[in-house]
Amino acid sequence: MKPIRSKELEFFNKIIENKFYDKRQALETEITSEAQKLADKKSPTMAKQCGVEGDLKTLKIADDKYKAFVVSKIATENKLLSDVRDQMSRIQAKLERMSKARGWERSFDGYDAREDGAEYFYEKLNNACYDEAYKYIKSNHKVYNDLRDKKSACEIILHTGSDINSTVSTLQKEMSTVNIDLPVPNHLLQLAVK
Repeated sequence: MKPIRSKELEFFNKIIENKFYDKRQALETEITSEAQKLADKKSPTMAKQCGVEGDLKTLKIADDKYKAFVVSKIATENKLLSDVRDQMSRIQAKLERMSKARGWERSFDGYDAREDGAEYFYEKLNNACYDEAYKYIKSNHKVYNDLRDKKSACEIILHTGSDINSTVSTLQKEMSTVNIDLPVPNHLLQLAVK
């Protein structure tokens, strides 16, 4: 008896492997097809057989209600957000015109409709109101408006070349009109008299 050679052994092993692989694939295809037919036939009653048919119907109703709510919630949210954006745009346009007319140095854009609301504009208006009030008080403040003129007058007095006593007494008098004290010790003024 002659033993099988390694090349022949390898050849027959490959043939066996291929043939069994092909047969297994054909059988798996047949089994899958038969299983699908049986599953299609039994699937309508599977939930009932497992005792979850009523639960699945309840779940379907709850899920349909939830999805309808989500859709309506999104639609409502989008509508409300659109209304907010429209109102904000109208207010912004009006306030931008007022800003130009009143000389405010602020802008009313840059709001986020999802984050900001009326508070955004109230805050901007409060700041603009403060700015206007500040300008008004500043323009009507006698001492503040006289301050620059008084400073110039004091500089002129200082540079007139008068003696120190008359210069200091004139400076003290001029500065006191805007409630500024010039504390010069008297003993310094007496030195200049000698």
